[in-house]
Amino acid sequence: MFILMVLSAFFSCSEAAFFSLSQTDRSMLKPGGSVARLALRLLENSEQLLNSILLGNLSVNLLTFTISSIVTFKLQYQGRSDLAGFTVIASLLAVILFCEVLPKNVGVLAPRFFVLLWSVPLSLVVRFFQPILPILQMTNILSRRLFCPHFSVEPYLRIGDLERAVEMSGEDATLLKREQRVLQNIVSISDIRTEELMRPRSLLKTFHPPVSFDQIMESLQGKLPRSGYCLLTEPDSDEVALALSFTRFSVLVTDSDWENQFEPIIYVPWSSSVAEVFDRLQRENRNVAVVVNEFGETIGILTLDDIIETIFTREQGRSRRLLNQIELKRIAPECWQLNGLTSLRRLQRKFGVSFAGYSSLTVGGLIREMLERLPKTGDICRVDSLEFHVMEVSEDNDLTVHMITKDVR
Repeated sequence: MFILMVLSAFFSCSEAAFFSLSQTDRSMLKPGGSVARLALRLLENSEQLLNSILLGNLSVNLLTFTISSIVTFKLQYQGRSDLAGFTVIASLLAVILFCEVLPKNVGVLAPRFFVLLWSVPLSLVVRFFQPILPILQMTNILSRRLFCPHFSVEPYLRIGDLERAVEMSGEDATLLKREQRVLQNIVSISDIRTEELMRPRSLLKTFHPPVSFDQIMESLQGKLPRSGYCLLTEPDSDEVALALSFTRFSVLVTDSDWENQFEPIIYVPWSSSVAEVFDRLQRENRNVAVVVNEFGETIGILTLDDIIETIFTREQGRSRRLLNQIELKRIAPECWQLNGLTSLRRLQRKFGVSFAGYSSLTVGGLIREMLERLPKTGDICRVDSLEFHVMEVSEDNDLTVHMITKDVR
């Protein structure tokens, strides 16, 4: 009975793992070995795979309950009704918890690991049930045509749903403002250059291959990168080649499968728009874009999460996203505290000041451009009616700036 329960857990875990694989996980299996290719072949005929798993699980569970029933009847025949009742309840709870709930949760937690682990035994199961699968498929088709002849797949979203959403948004002013803000943010990413939104290389955590999991954890010292990624460079240069997502990372991996945890990336020029990068990430099913300058050097990264956050946040503040700091903090009626990463586009939109003639995109870049050197504490720069006072320069040359907004001319 224990062996049957183990087999039931195997089928439940396999079902959850195989059918919770994302497109990214599937793409990462393609360059794998023979086991990964076998898993992809099983997924090509998902209906056959699912029917085999369900048949196997059903057969094992039936045998389990049959044995449990035989044991229960024998105990009752011997006059031990209390033990017979306990056996029924215990077997039922064991099947539910240890053969269904727990294996499926574990399978969803680390789908790629279990897909590689169970591919070979599942291929044998599919081969065993293959002779009767066409009969089941034909029965399924006939039953649908007989009992549900007009059955059709319901679309994910209907035009009427959109119309009702618009009507409801018109009745709720707060919801309407949020929708307008999101639409404005969507439109704005077509005008924002990638370098305005990217995470600078100085804030990224990179590793040179070969590298182990223990080395990465020791380097991070228990603190995850703000971007959610650590980056692996090319073996013969410092240019980024792969990305490791800690939000999608599974600790249930072997040393041989460690390299498969890194995700492929795309390369985009610094001058491309965020909308173009977003379109490429979606089209190529990637999560990280490495931003390169005109010399092909890595200057930062832009993640899919960054773009989505930019679209749905109230204010597009890069300092809050990268450094967890308030980008514009009013400390006096005419004085604001800001960060070197604060976008000039935002200052222009908020204060109506033009920065024409300057090529910089951030306050830090503007101050460096005006001083023609690295800023230091006490430096003062003026642009139109704004006066920038450098209050602090950190070790990584990030600035804390006080901006006076009164007319200084």
